[in-house]
Amino acid sequence: MSMKYTLRLAKPEDAEKLLEIYAPFVISSDRTLSDVSFEYEVPSVEEFTERIKNISADYPYIVCEHEGRLLGYVYAHPYIQRAAYQWGAEATIYLAPEGQGCGLGKVMYAALEALLRLQGVVVTYACITASNEHSVKMHEACGYKIIGTFNNTGFKHGHWLDMVWMEKVIAEYPKQPALIKKIGELPLEPVTAVLKEASARLQ
Repeated sequence: MSMKYTLRLAKPEDAEKLLEIYAPFVISSDRTLSDVSFEYEVPSVEEFTERIKNISADYPYIVCEHEGRLLGYVYAHPYIQRAAYQWGAEATIYLAPEGQGCGLGKVMYAALEALLRLQGVVVTYACITASNEHSVKMHEACGYKIIGTFNNTGFKHGHWLDMVWMEKVIAEYPKQPALIKKIGELPLEPVTAVLKEASARLQ
């Protein structure tokens, strides 16, 4: 990769460009793409903006920018909405075609995990369409392991889809964990340092 790749936290005004990345994974005629998302319709820019705001209020939402163009995004969100589950988070990533196959996903996941550790998260999960072998292999390269399969859990394009769950322990399990912090509660300096270090890995 050449210079000027920057990882930063997403902003609401990124919604339109991020939606351009996401849309093919919903409606592409190529099912290897559109089976990735279980949504039937592409959300509006307004709805996607609200999603960014809601997620960013609690968890990292990271984008990769290259000379004004966004190449991908990764974020975390609650695994299940119950207090006892708070030390686990589900990770989601989407990359534009030009951001794939160059190690970008691995760097973005490393940055996400570093920020999640600062929040107090100890384990991350990924829910992936079983037929999406590229994503499964990428997650394995990032240290994830398959821990289960949900058979015929989604229906799209006239056929049933299996989902695999993958897991990665990113920190030691404390005997008495403190409540996790929201991303906005973290000091600015370590957050900036994580993103700066990740950006440097892409140069």
